[in-house]
Amino acid sequence: MKIDMGMIGASAAACGPVAAEAEAQGFDGVWASESVTDAFLQSQAALLSTREVTVGTAIAVAFARNPMSTAYLAWDLAAMSEGRFILGLGSQVQAHIERRFSMQWSAPAARMRDFLQALDAIFAAWRDGSRLDYQGPHYRHTLMTPVFTPHHHEYRIPKMIAAVGAKMTELGGELCDGLLLHGMTTTAYLDGVTLPALGKGLAASGRSRADVDLYAPLFMVMGDTEEEIAEGTRKTREQIAFYASTPAYRAVLDSVGYGDLQGELQTMSRAGRWVEMGGLIDDRLLEHIALVGTPEDMPRLCRERYAGRLDRVSSYYGWPSGDPDRLRSILADFASPQP
Repeated sequence: MKIDMGMIGASAAACGPVAAEAEAQGFDGVWASESVTDAFLQSQAALLSTREVTVGTAIAVAFARNPMSTAYLAWDLAAMSEGRFILGLGSQVQAHIERRFSMQWSAPAARMRDFLQALDAIFAAWRDGSRLDYQGPHYRHTLMTPVFTPHHHEYRIPKMIAAVGAKMTELGGELCDGLLLHGMTTTAYLDGVTLPALGKGLAASGRSRADVDLYAPLFMVMGDTEEEIAEGTRKTREQIAFYASTPAYRAVLDSVGYGDLQGELQTMSRAGRWVEMGGLIDDRLLEHIALVGTPEDMPRLCRERYAGRLDRVSSYYGWPSGDPDRLRSILADFASPQP
């Protein structure tokens, strides 16, 4: 199981040092995130500061862009990193696409399919010189002249998409190299929804589970004392409650018998009762979603719960700082062969 580091909330200027330190400590990859800045700017800073780790966008908002602008960015990042870049895309939600980005919204899985197929057509035109003639239901790309064709390279650009529901998961299995899953999940949901939908998509493309990577930033509640665990637990309950208030995660809650909680949390969120919401996440629900223990426990806990389900993981909240040697030893445990 690979262990990665997320860079959510970091500025592009901060990502270079963060990524360099992650590589030195032994992380396998780092993920840029579109929150306070552009994920591609974060990725460029991370790639320029590293030599071995993979760098991906988790996520870049697809529907805030078009396939051509996205293709140019991904093509250059793949070239400058000699193939270490992973293009991770997500749909975001309707309110953000329409009201924050002022872009069009439609059925997300169908639009994402069109977006991915347009990307493939653009990359093919650049790679082999074929005529660009992509005409889909949402995107049309029919013009590419030599002066606008980027410098040729043969580096592959893996594509991953963010998925919670079955339709987007199936699409990822059919057209992508992997899925960007959410830490707000359960093994029951993975086994009952995610993996079957993935398998359906893989069958449509004639591929197997070994052909795709599944990544998730997990809620790892870590501490060396009861006080540290208690503080981490409080913060995690509040974060789980925030996600659980969103209708998109109702099915995740349903998988462990907590579906009715979603409506109650949504009502509280509309009233701004954010801190109180965490109190509704009881010990049983927390156990279904989070891993709790010392930092040294995390490799074992990840394997016990997610071996065969996930291929790459990161800690949603990062890792305790102050002892680089301790962290390197923990990260090495993720990669160590198991009996």
